[in-house]
Amino acid sequence: MNIQKIVQRLSRDELLELVLNLIRSDKRVQEWVLDFLERNGCLTAKETAQKHNREYREKFAEAIGIIKEFNMYGGGPEEEEDIVYEHMETILALLQDGHLPEGAREEMIHALMEQYLEGNSGFEDAIWEWIEQIASTETHWRTIVDYLESLGDRYYQSLILDIYRYKLDDAHTYEQRRAQQLRYGSDYVEYALFLEEKGDRDKALEIAEKGLKEGEGALDGLYAYLFKRYDEMGEKEKALQLLKQHFFHRPSYELYQQAIVYAPPNQKETVKQELYDWLESHPVHAFLKAKIDYSEGNSEALLHYVTKRSRAFDYSSPSTYERYLNKHYPLEMIAYYKRIVEALLAERKRSAYRRAIVFIKEIEHVYTNILKEPNKWDFYFQSFIVPHQHRLPAFLDEWKKHWD
Repeated sequence: MNIQKIVQRLSRDELLELVLNLIRSDKRVQEWVLDFLERNGCLTAKETAQKHNREYREKFAEAIGIIKEFNMYGGGPEEEEDIVYEHMETILALLQDGHLPEGAREEMIHALMEQYLEGNSGFEDAIWEWIEQIASTETHWRTIVDYLESLGDRYYQSLILDIYRYKLDDAHTYEQRRAQQLRYGSDYVEYALFLEEKGDRDKALEIAEKGLKEGEGALDGLYAYLFKRYDEMGEKEKALQLLKQHFFHRPSYELYQQAIVYAPPNQKETVKQELYDWLESHPVHAFLKAKIDYSEGNSEALLHYVTKRSRAFDYSSPSTYERYLNKHYPLEMIAYYKRIVEALLAERKRSAYRRAIVFIKEIEHVYTNILKEPNKWDFYFQSFIVPHQHRLPAFLDEWKKHWD
């Protein structure tokens, strides 16, 4: 049956009756018809405005209703979440195209901020993005500040600071409030950068140095800022000491390299040794020391790191370090791999057997390809692997699956 051909046989009155019935029975059809009429210029200016206003009111009310429920229950169905995003996309497009009265902006700000303050819907980030698109006047942003003032959380206070600085262009109020809210290093560096923009570089330096002493964490930005300032001022020794201090605060391979490169030629080895000795005296950073040993070819120290560390729960697969050491210390690495294999086989689990096979392959590789002693591999296989295959059927089964 071809419905299209049947419809073509209908009279004008019959077609009109069909369309009107569809409009009455399905809201989506009504929206589609109105969109069709608007696209084809069949609506008056007043009717178009009414259409847009009705679309906004219905979609925004539904979106807010869903967000309220999400706030009440701490979330909700994904389908309803999609509805909110689709509705808000439509509404913001109407707003951007100038199809809504200005009063709609304030109305939306109040409704959205009330839900934002609840903070339990999962829409918080999205709501803030919508707010930023909706607010367009000083009054709007001051309304938003009034809502945020009720929250003492540092995050919301930082939003208020951003509003004064970037939305209201109120540098005086921003500076007053910023100076009273200095706790973390990131607060101090933000204030220092603001002062620099004002041209008060001396005070900016003073604030940054104070932040390095008093800031409660998040100091990386301050270290970077002060290093740049000292370097620009020609305070090379001060800048170098700061780099080392930064390394001791939060050691990284990048800072290790940066300090050595920055040091003058007659100090490079001294700085390098100082940082390395510090790592050696702080075993918690053994992984970083191993990275340095690997990059600088200090294979003996790397061997100690690899073979002496605790790997009780980390027998996954050989690392880059282990494969590097295969060539430099083949006998020590074979002994190391054998200990791992024994520990894994003792677990009596298929997952452990599969991991053991990976290390057994390393043993074969070192014996046959590096030491060129395949007979020793054969002896190990016959004297150790085969007996375990006989005693552990699951190990033999995994061997057949994974040995190639």
